[in-house]
Amino acid sequence: MSEPSLDIIDPHLHVWQLKAGHYHWLRSDKPPIWPDKALLQQDYLPDALQLSAPFRLAGAVAIEAGFDNNLPERELHWLSEQSWPCAWRSVAFLDCAAPLADIERKLAALLPYQPAGVRHIFENEDEAILHGAQLDTVAKWLQQHQLLLEVQCDVSKSANTLRILQLAGRYPGLRLVLNHASLVQPTNVQAWQRQLGLLAEYNNIAMKLSGWEMLKAGRQSRFEANWLRQVLDMALNQLPSQQLMLASNFPLCLWQGSYQQLWQRYFDTCQQLGLSGSEWQQLSKLTASYWYSLR
Repeated sequence: MSEPSLDIIDPHLHVWQLKAGHYHWLRSDKPPIWPDKALLQQDYLPDALQLSAPFRLAGAVAIEAGFDNNLPERELHWLSEQSWPCAWRSVAFLDCAAPLADIERKLAALLPYQPAGVRHIFENEDEAILHGAQLDTVAKWLQQHQLLLEVQCDVSKSANTLRILQLAGRYPGLRLVLNHASLVQPTNVQAWQRQLGLLAEYNNIAMKLSGWEMLKAGRQSRFEANWLRQVLDMALNQLPSQQLMLASNFPLCLWQGSYQQLWQRYFDTCQQLGLSGSEWQQLSKLTASYWYSLR
């Protein structure tokens, strides 16, 4: 790899201050039930986002962390008061299952903070929300406000992929960003690979490659170099690099090592796959810069 840019834009990370917000999911007795959840039960503020040479953090996207799901604008306000080491954008929580009148009010409360978009996790019982007719109305509103929709669901399920394609086609001005490699794991990787080629048909769909540590949370979660290389190779064979971005999921990534180690592993994996410097730059910076309007 020749003369790569080592500026990083991290499009998926979380910061929190336990005394400031609710963060119900971080409590030991609340799901998800993860081994070593205690690692997360401390403050992680933007100044913890430290990279040293040859890397430099040029931008970050703070994804909602459950500060206050009833009043998600409170998290955006708190984020705006933090001291950031780089340019940054935010993605707010939006309860897409709430009554439409409530969703409309919540969206109006978010707009003054100029978030890049909103997120709802469409997993388990919430997967039904992805397929519900109400989401079309929400998608239309997001398109009108030029807000992207972060979609966290399993695309190895063909019905989920078809629904994402349907939204992308109906609302061409809506940007859909798939979280955590769309929950790929060894048990569904073949089905996942078959669906990726369909996603490439729409240039308003992108995928973030992250979340490796969630396969087995805590100290049981060990970095698997072969798994990362396999997923990245499959993704690049099915999707253009302009629709792919490397991300950290900080601080959960710390289960597998430091923030610096994660980006070094990404860089090393790209080298092993024979990617050029410009391809590395696309995955580590330029795609995120475009999708989140970070310059």
